[in-house]
Amino acid sequence: MEKPIFDSKRFIFGIIFGIIIILSIFLFNIYEFFFVFAALASLSVYEIFSIFDLNEYKYFILPEILSILTGFSFAFLKSEAFIFVFFLSAFLILLKNVLFFKADSGKGIFLDIFSLVYAGFFISFLLKIMELSGGRYLLLLLFILVWASDIFAYYGGRHFGRHKLFLSLSPKKTVEGAVIGFFSAMLIGLIFRIFIYDYKIFTLVSFTVLSSVTVIAGMVGDLTESLIKRAGEKKDSGYLIPGHGGILDRIDSMVLAAPFFYYIAAYYLKF
Repeated sequence: MEKPIFDSKRFIFGIIFGIIIILSIFLFNIYEFFFVFAALASLSVYEIFSIFDLNEYKYFILPEILSILTGFSFAFLKSEAFIFVFFLSAFLILLKNVLFFKADSGKGIFLDIFSLVYAGFFISFLLKIMELSGGRYLLLLLFILVWASDIFAYYGGRHFGRHKLFLSLSPKKTVEGAVIGFFSAMLIGLIFRIFIYDYKIFTLVSFTVLSSVTVIAGMVGDLTESLIKRAGEKKDSGYLIPGHGGILDRIDSMVLAAPFFYYIAAYYLKF
């Protein structure tokens, strides 16, 4: 059994990243926070292409731009405008691959479209959450649930892990770690609800639904990034954050959790 070893670099840079995100949530208005989204989206697109060794400028610059435009239109424009921008972006991606067809175009067109959805659309739900009533606190709750699940699953798995969760996909993840991460995140979320007035608009049942679905979606997001790295034969998505890897290694759980969180929170806020 692998005993937990305290990684000071992982801890320090994890804290720094968390502080930057929290300060951004409470100090920026939604239009300023858009630039945080744009940075996360563009870095994510770059890392997706880098995983598959397509990290030259010509490969990732167009999907980066289109991902940011897609996120902007989804967050700030009407649905008809968003659909048009998404369609136009997909068309431009297809046109680029047709006009500049090469042997690796098959891989490139998949990554182009995947980046548009994964980085441009999914991550932009952070902006939609901020637009909700009490959106800043809701956004903080999203990150707390995801971070708590990741942290406790990581250390809980290293200490108590016996049974592999998906051996072929992510050898270090265990069933015990996932269970510890889930229930720890739920407990921390409930504690957060008790002390933050805004969340009393949620009943215990609705809050439990919101938190549990968010945590499960986050775990699927984590495994999804493991799948991407496995396909590209990479251990980490990048080297931006010491002790963690790339930006995707830090936000992978949030990418899939954010859309579920938004729609469930928006549904309950109507009642």
